[in-house]
Amino acid sequence: MSRLSRRDAMIAAASLVLASRAARADECSAARLDQALRDIAKARAAVTSLTGPFTQERTIGLLAAKVKSTGTLTLVRPDRLRWELGPPDEAVYWVVPEGLAYQSKAGQGRVESGGDKIAAALDDMRVLLGGDLGRLRTRYDLTGTCNGDEPIVFMATPKPGQVSTAKKLSFSLAPDLVSPKTVVIVEGTRDRTEITFGAMQKNVAIDPARMRPPG
Repeated sequence: MSRLSRRDAMIAAASLVLASRAARADECSAARLDQALRDIAKARAAVTSLTGPFTQERTIGLLAAKVKSTGTLTLVRPDRLRWELGPPDEAVYWVVPEGLAYQSKAGQGRVESGGDKIAAALDDMRVLLGGDLGRLRTRYDLTGTCNGDEPIVFMATPKPGQVSTAKKLSFSLAPDLVSPKTVVIVEGTRDRTEITFGAMQKNVAIDPARMRPPG
């Protein structure tokens, strides 16, 4: 075996070891997951409000189409979420303790707390963005993938019998453990929504009127 071939063999062996370690690193242990949830809860405890832009892309398999829109997230902890979508949706959703309310070009309305799948999905989003992530475990099997010291990418799969528009949710947070980075909602084999968040502002004053649904 030439010197070059021995060197290549050593590099190949080292690459296999590193790949094996990387694969193991992607398996997030229960202890690491529990610690991450505690760290996130601690970070969020100091936050009163969160607001910033997002970009949303919906893939609709039946129509073989993708619908892109932008919007603004406004969250007032502990329990008020305003989800505003620009064109082509042009709709605002409020998730408040009383339930879900919406306003769009077609009109406005309310859904009492726990009333339908959309209300449940938006309530899950409120928890995901600013609540106690441990609450998701009542309705979802919560797991995560780890990559060294980087924040965990969480995955939530509905438990049998639970009402949900999603077959799977995945989401990630910024290093501050407060600001969302991405959310992916898988509704079917060809239907999904991917949300990417911009820079978030924390603890800014929010006009209370913006967080109150119409009517």
